[in-house]
Amino acid sequence: MKNSILSIAAMALLSGNAIAQQKPNIILFLVDDMGWQDTSLPFWNDTTELNHIYETPNMERLAKKGVRFTHAYACPISSPSRVSLFTGANAARHKVTNWTLKKDTPTDRKNEMLDFEAWNYNGLCPEPGLEHSFYAKCLPQLLRENGYTTMMVGKAHFGSIDTPAADPLAIGFDYNIAGHAAGAMGSYLGEEGYGASGKPEWAAIWAVPDLEKYHGTDTFLTEALTLEAKGLMDKALDQSKPFFLYMSHYAVHAPFGTDKRFYQKYMDKGLPHKEAQYAALVEGMDKSLGDLMDYVDRKGIADHTVIIFMSDNGGYTIGRADKNAPLSEGKGSLKEGGIREPMIVYYPNVTFPSTMNDTPVIIEDFFPTLLEIAGVHDYQTPQQIDGQSFMAQVKGQTGEKERALFFHYPNNWGERIQTIGAPQSAVVKGDWKLIHYYETGSSCLYNLNDDISEKHDLSARYPDKVKELAKVLSDYLRAQHATMPILKATGKFVPYPDGEEVERILPKDDETLVYDNPGDALHLKKGDMHPKMKGWSFYTAHEFNDKDTKKGLPLGFVEHRGLHMSRTAKVDNRKCSKVEDGVLRIWSVEEKDLIDNRFGKKVKYSHGCYRTSLPGSKEFWCNFTENMRIEIRFKRTPYVGFNDALWFMGNNNRPWPKNGEIDLLENPKKTLNDCAHFTLHSENHYAGVVGGGGSVTSSINLADMSQWNIYWLEWYPDRIVGGVNGQAYFEHHKGADGNTDWPWSDPLGFFLIFSTGISTNPNAWPGAIIPSEWKKDAKPAMYIDWIRVYTNKDYKGENPPAPRFY
Repeated sequence: MKNSILSIAAMALLSGNAIAQQKPNIILFLVDDMGWQDTSLPFWNDTTELNHIYETPNMERLAKKGVRFTHAYACPISSPSRVSLFTGANAARHKVTNWTLKKDTPTDRKNEMLDFEAWNYNGLCPEPGLEHSFYAKCLPQLLRENGYTTMMVGKAHFGSIDTPAADPLAIGFDYNIAGHAAGAMGSYLGEEGYGASGKPEWAAIWAVPDLEKYHGTDTFLTEALTLEAKGLMDKALDQSKPFFLYMSHYAVHAPFGTDKRFYQKYMDKGLPHKEAQYAALVEGMDKSLGDLMDYVDRKGIADHTVIIFMSDNGGYTIGRADKNAPLSEGKGSLKEGGIREPMIVYYPNVTFPSTMNDTPVIIEDFFPTLLEIAGVHDYQTPQQIDGQSFMAQVKGQTGEKERALFFHYPNNWGERIQTIGAPQSAVVKGDWKLIHYYETGSSCLYNLNDDISEKHDLSARYPDKVKELAKVLSDYLRAQHATMPILKATGKFVPYPDGEEVERILPKDDETLVYDNPGDALHLKKGDMHPKMKGWSFYTAHEFNDKDTKKGLPLGFVEHRGLHMSRTAKVDNRKCSKVEDGVLRIWSVEEKDLIDNRFGKKVKYSHGCYRTSLPGSKEFWCNFTENMRIEIRFKRTPYVGFNDALWFMGNNNRPWPKNGEIDLLENPKKTLNDCAHFTLHSENHYAGVVGGGGSVTSSINLADMSQWNIYWLEWYPDRIVGGVNGQAYFEHHKGADGNTDWPWSDPLGFFLIFSTGISTNPNAWPGAIIPSEWKKDAKPAMYIDWIRVYTNKDYKGENPPAPRFY
């Protein structure tokens, strides 16, 4: 019996280890500002002069094990590339198009001709609501949720100072060493404390953090970071979990420091001081790669550790002309020297040794690829993913050569020479490349297969190709509502590359991000998976079909006649609502004479107000509760002076706000039909006015609320997330902001309310309705096309009630 118990225990232990090892470890080795040819390993069909200067034996070693990608691209500047890498979004979408540093402060250099539309200069953000930031769920968070220990060492540069993502732990890393808001190091030298010995105000920004134990030593920064990375991997291995290490070097970013380990070698080769410094930085970086490869060999984990090598943008060439040859220009340019990168992937037992792949890939492709390597397939993000997995190419397959890759830099970099740093956009499609320059309004056309150095502009010879690619690029920029420069002389946006004017409206995420044809009838049955939102299965719905009405009013709902909704208007759904053509319309009217509001008060207005039927009633069809996703397709007439709302209240009998309230949509009076508000109320987040007194609230700008939009709520035991179409704009976590009260997990559930609101007192609450502002030719109205409810795997509630309204 004892032997049997030991056997079972041993089997369990082995089984646990086997499960842990099903997912490979991942080391993503990212170099800062390394050019395509800054290596002894060729990434072209010829060996170049630069390949003979630099010595990178460990890049060669890695390439012998895996595959070199010869057509790998990133953004021309650091921050955009890093945001794309960790969110899967193209720069035109995430709008972090220039380098970031200080909160609420753009970094564009002043331009005599152009101003620059507000971009996301606060960087990415793991929480909604921060202005000028890109809200996203990031790669390390998804990996951590799927069993990985997540670690980063080195440069972060995700979010501006004093924003959440300035701390890499906020985006999903378990460990962070040396990563903060700054995009460069104060110094490479331990003798200078990596910048800490500078003036305090300067050092507070630029000194590399977390490396105090090396201060005063001769430990070069690249070496210190490598030692720290090995220490973190030791911790990860002790946890018997797969790990993700983001080894993000500050090297080879300027200003260059002297790495004494390698510097003299390059002086002896005859290089000038600055170039000897740079070459030594490159070799020091390569030594770090070799040290990590040696580590995984020594620890016996090499056979299940994926290693990926990449740079974040092209090589720095200011004052270093032709240092990316045969490529033109460098960092800050959309010529190949600014965006083409050295990339190697080694995946044990997957990659073929010493192979090359010329499939074009771009930095946002890393997001879905790394998740695929980690076996993460079922995930949800608030951001749309533009990247495409290159896993098939890792396995040796040839990918799509004609895929269009887009680059957007509508900014003005701090350093300008040639076209480096100029506002520009580009598209690469097959052998052809178009670059459009916004200062001159001109485009250049190149055939990269014939002219990798981009010396011969073919735009005059092939005007039809220019027109074709300009439209491809412009259509993409229009679809992303990409930020654009502004002509100072006219105050108007510069035209798109195809010459069309920019019609700037507030960005509207299209409904088709949720359903391909959101206006069509529902064709789902219980248990079917959501057509686009992973992890949610269909539960029930109300489609407001004509058959589900009685005298034009919807079944499954009753009048919500509470005093709160009747102070200045009578709730009268028969007069102020109707289901017609599958849509519930609710409106408000001004009466000719005073009428009774059912609470003993004479009022001058009537309006509609519904709530869903309660549990136990004949028409009860849904109890709204946690682990549900609720979607409502909604539009409204374009009025101020009319407060429509979609909201949930607790079924319990506790007084408000102890019962809990979720306002999926409120539209306070002073907005111009383009701003949705989400608010939570609970006992210790009571608000006498919307958004005040401690309530939890957020808002999102929309292009036009008089068009159909899908408003949605994802309801979890520990957080509540709200959004419109493809974008989340509210997320509140249990315990955040001192909120110890959490009525939203009440097992009695919640009911849903549709309401208009009327008040003649503009000071009553921010959503006060002023009928004098109504247009006289039409009634202010709200429209609901349908309500759809999904549940996730953690839903433990009852099956949907028998009544079906779909």
